[in-house]
Amino acid sequence: MYRASKHILVFIGLVTLTCLCISCKSKQHAVSSRDIKSGKPTGSANKEALLSTLFVNACGERMKGNLQPALKLFEECKTLDPANAAVSYELGTIYKLLGNTDMAITFATQAAASNPVNEWYQLLLVDCYNSKRQYAEAIKVREKLVKNFPGKADFKEDLAIEYALVGDYDKSLKLYDQIESTYGPSEQLVLNKVKLLKSMKRLKDAENELNKLVASKSDESRYVIYLADFYLETGDGEKAKQNYEKVLLMDPLNPTVNLALYDYYRITKNEEKANEALQRAFENPELDAGTKANILAEFYKDAEAGNADALKKGLELARTAVGVHPTATETNGTYADFLRLNKNNMEAVRYYYLAASNERKNYRIWRNLLYMDNEFRLFDSLEHHSALCMEIFPNQPEGYLFNGVANTKAGAYKKAVTSLNDGLEFVMSSPDIRLDFLKTLGDANYYLKDYQASDKAFEEALKIDPDNTYVLNNYAYFLSMRGEKLELAEKFAKKINQIKPGNTGYMDTYGWVLYMQKKYQEAEDWLLKAARGSNDAEVLEHYGDALYKNGKRDEALKLWERARNAGGKSEALDKKLRIKKLDD
Repeated sequence: MYRASKHILVFIGLVTLTCLCISCKSKQHAVSSRDIKSGKPTGSANKEALLSTLFVNACGERMKGNLQPALKLFEECKTLDPANAAVSYELGTIYKLLGNTDMAITFATQAAASNPVNEWYQLLLVDCYNSKRQYAEAIKVREKLVKNFPGKADFKEDLAIEYALVGDYDKSLKLYDQIESTYGPSEQLVLNKVKLLKSMKRLKDAENELNKLVASKSDESRYVIYLADFYLETGDGEKAKQNYEKVLLMDPLNPTVNLALYDYYRITKNEEKANEALQRAFENPELDAGTKANILAEFYKDAEAGNADALKKGLELARTAVGVHPTATETNGTYADFLRLNKNNMEAVRYYYLAASNERKNYRIWRNLLYMDNEFRLFDSLEHHSALCMEIFPNQPEGYLFNGVANTKAGAYKKAVTSLNDGLEFVMSSPDIRLDFLKTLGDANYYLKDYQASDKAFEEALKIDPDNTYVLNNYAYFLSMRGEKLELAEKFAKKINQIKPGNTGYMDTYGWVLYMQKKYQEAEDWLLKAARGSNDAEVLEHYGDALYKNGKRDEALKLWERARNAGGKSEALDKKLRIKKLDD
């Protein structure tokens, strides 16, 4: 990457210098706008000046990234001077950038043939051949480069890589040996040779190369790690362990080595030493937070499946990771996952928030926080967090949804409806999210007594999911409380009890709809089922009302008393108990 960047910078300098020279040479000649536009020279001097102007303008467009305008200008240059190698090179470069490799090869070949000792022209042709996987042709060009520039080790190294790519390992190795004999061994050269020798199944020679590298600088821990990794890869676990332990004497917290030892000790069933090695790796800030989170994900998977030991180890490691990377999104989020799995819900929310508060790009983190708040009914937190989420991610719908949910729970129905209506604009293709918006709008608008908007929201929700028990239940119950569309309410209440029989809330809804229809005996039967074993104040009060309507006043009083003891505080309930009858 460094060499390529250097080459590009040098070439840009050469092109700029060429353009300036052409420009300066041609300043004495006036070029009319008619000549530039038509591209028709009126003489040799004007032709030279026109070519210079077009070339400079084309280079400017190319360097600004305007490839099509640059291409057009270079093609005009080509018309003026078909044999110009620099123009052919530029055309080849632009066609390659545009993805037209065949045309790129055509012009790169012309440039390379025009000037065989220009390395930039030859390298463009090599790149074009490699893009088409024409490796044999690329090798021929590289061989010429090595011949024409014998002092450039880069060209020999690139040719060695190209030989290896086509499986000509002997030629590749010979070139590496030539480079080493001229310039001495280097880390990258040795690693390339080792990779090549492994491909040739010459493992002993590969081992010798790595040992030479270690001997060249005995205090360089990285070289010892290369040798240890080689032993581990080739199945010599004991030698791998010995070399890893050498590194630990130099660098006890080295994360790469400790992770390798963790794998080794796990394979050899030494769990205690494996855990020690992993703990040391996690204590080192050089092991990044993302890698630690990926390792913890494996523990989480096992813990989620019920492995108590994985949960315990995962919690310890996640706590260590948070201590080392206190502001990292990955570590805070992962620790929160483990805390949640361990039922430390309030602490989990705290770390989800820490993960989110340091994150302004990863929406998933914020989404997890909102779902966590909602799941554990932390509606004050949900309102605060969703408001922040709406501000940071204004085009994401969940922030608006959960803000609507939180404000509905808090009784701030106008704020809820505003957030929900705003957020609906960002629901593009998710029926489930749209359903959540609509059913919450149905609730909030009902409490605002905007019954038309409430009914419309519920009806739109049922178009998405006709069997949604939440919508069917709330719509039926709200209709019954209003005393409107009672036949529709009965239909919905009956349906939900067929879909999910035995649910106390759904049986209460059906019973109350029947009650509002003055079907008191049927209502009593259903409300009895709901009240049996229930301690819900509203359910008990409803059952008491049905009993009263059926002439069972003493039993009704007992049920109303139970409702008050269960937390019922409505004025209607207090009045029933005070006057000992149902106020019709």
